[in-house]
Amino acid sequence: MSKFVNKDSLAQSVSTQLNLSKADGLKAVNIIFDEMSEALQDDGNVDITSFGKFEIFHRKERMGINPITKEKMMIHSSKLPKFRPSQTLKNKCNEK
Repeated sequence: MSKFVNKDSLAQSVSTQLNLSKADGLKAVNIIFDEMSEALQDDGNVDITSFGKFEIFHRKERMGINPITKEKMMIHSSKLPKFRPSQTLKNKCNEK
């Protein structure tokens, strides 16, 4: 059976393992996510050893076609976060 992990379950795990209140566990998880988000907003990378790396991918401005009107239109450049798992995480996912 697969395990489901979300922010609340992470907060519960942190609070249990560190003997904190659930509110303090949630606060710790929020601090981590806020730090990661701020680093990515500033075009930085988040590198977590044995887990993976979050980085910003820059999409260039390009010409596209509106699927409804079939008109050509310019699609603006954009940034999006990308995750690259570490080899350690890949190996753990493939263990039986």
